[in-house]
Amino acid sequence: MNTFTVTTGNKNETELAEITRLIKLNDMWCRQYHNVVTSIFEKHNSIDDWSQDELMKVALCGVKYINYAIDIDSANHRLDNAYQTPFEVKQTAFNMIDALFGLIGRIKLKNLIKIFPIDKEYDGDKWGCKDYFFTMDVLRERGLDNAVGRDGVFDLLWDYENRKLRKLTVFYMSCMSAMYQRQTGVTFAEKFCEDNNIGSYSVDRENGIVIDNQTRKIAKLSNKPSFMQIVK
Repeated sequence: MNTFTVTTGNKNETELAEITRLIKLNDMWCRQYHNVVTSIFEKHNSIDDWSQDELMKVALCGVKYINYAIDIDSANHRLDNAYQTPFEVKQTAFNMIDALFGLIGRIKLKNLIKIFPIDKEYDGDKWGCKDYFFTMDVLRERGLDNAVGRDGVFDLLWDYENRKLRKLTVFYMSCMSAMYQRQTGVTFAEKFCEDNNIGSYSVDRENGIVIDNQTRKIAKLSNKPSFMQIVK
C-alpha cells in the first residue's frame, strides 16, 4: 500500500498547462463580472442606488477576474524571465482596480468581511506583524457598520489581511509605478532610492547586463543561479 511513483515532467509543459487553466478561470470570471454589472445597470441608473448585496457581488467577481489575470502575468514571468508586462496592460488594470476600489469603498466593513474573510493568522503580535486581531481592531475602530469611502480604501487595504485583496493592492502599486515611470523616467522605488542616497541597479536581461543607476557602470549579468556557490 505504501508505494509511491515519482514522475519527472517538463517544467514548461507544466507551466503552460497551468496558464491554460488560469486563462479559463479568468475568462469565466470576466463573463460573470460583466454579466453582473450589466444586469445591475439595467435596474439602476446610478451606482448610488446599488444595494450592499449588489456592490458585494460586483466587488467579488471583479477581484477574482483581476487576480486571475495577475496570476497569468506571473506565470508568463516564470516561463520567460525576459518577459515584461506591456504598459497598456498595466494601464488598463490600474483603471479597473481603481474602479473596484470605488466599489469597495461603498461596502460596509461587516459585509466586506463576508466576501473577503480575514486571513486566519493569529500570531502576528509574536512576530511583530499584522494578523487577524490587528485587522479586526482596525475595522472596529473605523466602525463595522460604516463604509470607508473611495478615499479611505487604499489605507484600509494596507491593514486588511486578506491574500486576494493584498495581491490586488500590490499589483495596483506596480501599475501606478509603471505609469509614474512613463511620465518621469524612474519608478517609485528608484525615486525613493535616489531621494535617500540608496544604491540601486537596473537589470537588462535581454542584453545580459546590470547597470548601476548612480554611476552608470555596467556589469555582466551572471547566468549562475543565485542558490549555487562555487566550491573550491
